[in-house]
Amino acid sequence: MEKKQGYGKLCKDRMIGEILNDIKERPNFFITNFMGSSVSDLESVRKSLRPSKGTFFVVKNSMMNVVLDQLKLEDAKPLIDGGVGISLSGDDIVATSKVLVNFSKTHEKFKIKGAIIDGKLVAVDKVKEMASLPSKEVLLAQVVGGIKAPITGFVSVLGGLLRKFVYVVDAVKVSKEKRPEAQPTQ
Repeated sequence: MEKKQGYGKLCKDRMIGEILNDIKERPNFFITNFMGSSVSDLESVRKSLRPSKGTFFVVKNSMMNVVLDQLKLEDAKPLIDGGVGISLSGDDIVATSKVLVNFSKTHEKFKIKGAIIDGKLVAVDKVKEMASLPSKEVLLAQVVGGIKAPITGFVSVLGGLLRKFVYVVDAVKVSKEKRPEAQPTQ
């Protein structure tokens, strides 16, 4: 006789599948503890993450442990206790970490427990360091400025050399004009 699977198990399996799909699409995520935070606080986190295309959702610990097992991220399992919230990072991991760290500074019950970045567990202190980095746009501007500076200096040096050359040619011309021409000897 075939045993029917209950709706509860079916629902749980489907939610685990959705979480796995979300994490496969955006593999960099942050693990948080939200116990004691209000619904409006969590909604505020979600709203703050939108510009960086990050998301935040609450997940049952048992489901997250199954997800971590399937992703072979067992070292992150100790972080799964209490009320667990997962924040999937958008395109800019630094922007997501800034939002979460700033939110945790103003909401003491919201705690960042760690992150999974490029398949590796990252401790809270490293997440805070990441949040202190300049934004992606600022870093790109600094790189472009660093590349542009030597080129600008080189152009200035070449321009200076050309000016000096023009001054020398002009000085030779002026000195020849001032010198009386030698009389041809017969």
